[in-house]
Amino acid sequence: MGDTSKLTKKIFFNCEKIQFCETLIPLKNSNNSTNPFSGVVESMRPLFSSLEKYLLQQAMTFEKEVRNAARESIAPKGKFIRPTLTFAAAAGGAPDKTSLIRRAAIVELTHLSTLIHDDVIDNASVRRNSITPNKKYGARTAILLGDAIFAHTMSIAYEESDPKISKKIANCVRTICEGEIRQTLADRKKNVTRKRYYEIAYGKTAVLFELACALGAMAIRPKNGWIEAAEEVGKQLGIAYQIYDDICDWFMSESDAGKTLGTDLISGKQTYPLIILLEKLPKRESDKLAKNLPNSNPADIALQMRDLDIPSECSKEFARRISTAEKILQKYQVEGRKLNEFCAAMRKLRLG
Repeated sequence: MGDTSKLTKKIFFNCEKIQFCETLIPLKNSNNSTNPFSGVVESMRPLFSSLEKYLLQQAMTFEKEVRNAARESIAPKGKFIRPTLTFAAAAGGAPDKTSLIRRAAIVELTHLSTLIHDDVIDNASVRRNSITPNKKYGARTAILLGDAIFAHTMSIAYEESDPKISKKIANCVRTICEGEIRQTLADRKKNVTRKRYYEIAYGKTAVLFELACALGAMAIRPKNGWIEAAEEVGKQLGIAYQIYDDICDWFMSESDAGKTLGTDLISGKQTYPLIILLEKLPKRESDKLAKNLPNSNPADIALQMRDLDIPSECSKEFARRISTAEKILQKYQVEGRKLNEFCAAMRKLRLG
């Protein structure tokens, strides 16, 4: 399919989703808040205020020709989910607040650099209700901007004087990049198993949640296995969040999501709702759909998902992952206090 056809398909897909998003499964936080994590953030407001200032300072370190583009990408405007995990994992008491803020910034900047690259890969034009660098400056400049931000992130990590931190960051980014390559090179005509999906979700999202929790846990110098426990909590919550994100890509309008949607279907990627649908359909019908995803009618697929109660199944796996994280945290009443609050906030994203 040519570029023009893909663009036409994307426009059609998003229009269809806007028509069906209310009749299928409206996704709302239980308190109708735009950020269900706001309560967790508010309880650590001084840390986030310092983080916002720190991030803006980092944007100003770039050369003047690059500074505006860097500031547009770095300026705080997201939910700060990953820094929240870093601060939450250090709830047992980080002795060095400057180091903790720097670690949260490392996580956020790593995330931002990968988002810039993701938007190039997906040819996305909107992110966080703003024009993406890919749309504004073109793919070449966007790629270099993402690289520059990540390189700066590694220079910040160097200030921690801890090779374990630098190694964890490097391994995290390698996992993200390899995951994207593996997904891109995979045979799109074959059905993806749930096991394979969880591997993909780990590389796309959970590994950065894992890193965020690890850097926070390492900041309090624990001696009772808290770092490993926090990492596993991050992994479980990251997979849960990817499932939620997959559902949003099907049933949320772009104006609500604040980003370009529908790119997975156009590229033939099989996300969690589609995988369950393919499992439930008769084999011949399932194989046919898998081979023709980019040319499929999204409205028809959405209706099939509703008829087969797939949103409910997604919700169950989403909740199961959170429950797994909460069980781990039961052994860490002091250290896990804030991560438990984060789990409770994630439950407000429950589908239905």
